[in-house]
Amino acid sequence: MSKIHQITPFLHVPDLERAIPFFESLGFGLRFRVSDYAYLELGGCGIRVLEESDRPTEPKERARVSVYIDVSDVDGLYRKLRPALELLPTDSVEPVQDQPWHQREFQVRLPDGDWLTFGQPMK
Repeated sequence: MSKIHQITPFLHVPDLERAIPFFESLGFGLRFRVSDYAYLELGGCGIRVLEESDRPTEPKERARVSVYIDVSDVDGLYRKLRPALELLPTDSVEPVQDQPWHQREFQVRLPDGDWLTFGQPMK
């Protein structure tokens, strides 16, 4: 069997022009873009983003999808991203905290209301 090296989420956003700078502010690098599609990477992991301007979004209280990115130093990443995170609405960032499921993580609300979570196992 072939080794799986990555799972790449495919996110649907209402406005690609707004989504790309948002992901770049979180450290993602734009690797490829054509019309309504972009591929961005962070630390070797990718996100595929497709613009669907007429796709309905859920209310902010209900995310349709949550993307979890496993990292080796969640506190260090949070410190690095803190200047960008402080520019977001306060209800769009959940700071680093220990979770009952033995993960240390922080969350950022994406432009379409979904959540992007960065986390690592607690020691």
